[in-house]
Amino acid sequence: MDTYTTHITFTSGDTHKEDPIPASKIASSITRLMHGPAAQMGIIDEVRIVDSGDCIVFHAVQGKVIFPKLVQKSS
Repeated sequence: MDTYTTHITFTSGDTHKEDPIPASKIASSITRLMHGPAAQMGIIDEVRIVDSGDCIVFHAVQGKVIFPKLVQKSS
């Protein structure tokens, strides 16, 4: 089973690496880190989620998603 590791950088410059999680928990981690209490307080600067091969599967900086690039639907 593939696992994914979340790396968080706070606005203070401190970093935190969370325990690996399965793919089924990625969405809840992203939601928590982008919209949860720490995000609401503005103390999260960067979030990176990487796979077991150290490839980025999610990257956000200052609340903006960098990867994956979201496609906008045209009206």
